[in-house]
Amino acid sequence: MKRRKFIEVLGITTVALSSGFTGISEKKKQYKNWAWLRGGAKSSDQELRDFLLKMKDNHIHGILPSGGNSYYERLGKLCKEVGLEFHAWRWTMNRGGHMKDHPEWYAVSRNGDSVVDKPPYVGYYRWLCPSRPEVKQLLIEDYTTLCKIDGLTGVHLDYVRYCDVILPIALQPKYNLVQDHEMPEFDFCYCEVCRSKFKEEHGTDPLEMEDPTKSKVWRQWRLDQLVEVVNAVADEVHKTGKEISAAVFPTPTIARDLVRQDWERFNLDAFMPMIYFKDYNGDLEWVANVVKEDAKILKKKKAKLYAGLHLGHVRQFGIPKVVETCIENGAQGVTFFMGNSLNDEDWGTFSSVMNELK
Repeated sequence: MKRRKFIEVLGITTVALSSGFTGISEKKKQYKNWAWLRGGAKSSDQELRDFLLKMKDNHIHGILPSGGNSYYERLGKLCKEVGLEFHAWRWTMNRGGHMKDHPEWYAVSRNGDSVVDKPPYVGYYRWLCPSRPEVKQLLIEDYTTLCKIDGLTGVHLDYVRYCDVILPIALQPKYNLVQDHEMPEFDFCYCEVCRSKFKEEHGTDPLEMEDPTKSKVWRQWRLDQLVEVVNAVADEVHKTGKEISAAVFPTPTIARDLVRQDWERFNLDAFMPMIYFKDYNGDLEWVANVVKEDAKILKKKKAKLYAGLHLGHVRQFGIPKVVETCIENGAQGVTFFMGNSLNDEDWGTFSSVMNELK
């Protein structure tokens, strides 16, 4: 049975993985599903075990839960027991827990405002500055400590970027903004360390430039600072024998332009680009082009590509069409946001699809 006819017969209403072919009779590939998860720390071990078994029985291969180290220790044992991969999901550059003791570690806008005193967009935007050695060491110690947890197979980086200098086009009206240029209140980082280091290397204080947003050298320097931090963390994580993955913006070009995230140069094992097409007023053609670009890049890096799909967005076009588009264009799997949001009907259909594709 041809795949499109097969999908129509099933009437899929959930996220599913295609097997990357043009007909069921062709050679099948093995795909891997992941799920970002929130909550669960207050659940009993038996409740967590039952949930993990349900996910595994419905063809989920790995989880990306948020939480504290004690919760991760519980999950590590349970994932090891049931046979699920487990990458600890933790925010990287956006973390406000050190503002009281080390306010100097935080990013400063072109206006001279620290995120400690004036967080941009929303109150939880508290961005660390990647040019500071103390920040790099903090992150290395945090992620390598996680790697000691029994049953944990890797760590997962999120908010591994600068603040949004430009929001995705569909999100700008939410903040009453028209961002047709880089506004100073959203342009980071201009702290004393960034400015002095850049001046030492290039002879100019960014704030003394006529228009810092036009300087390719200043832009590249900031990209480099973050790449250096990420790859330093990755090196230390790999030394522990664990994997490292990250949620990143849809393509390297979008990531560099909107959040100064040059993820094409991150030395990671797996990338989960957030293909949140509604934020970009995108359609299925947009999804196809994004995944195709990412697949080409990551094939060269020999890293895995798991397309990050926001369940609320995916339902706009129908889950089968979106997932089919991702798989056809090179994704090696799908990561669900949020995995907790899949209902029983979703799980049943997803399981049926995967059973047919095996």
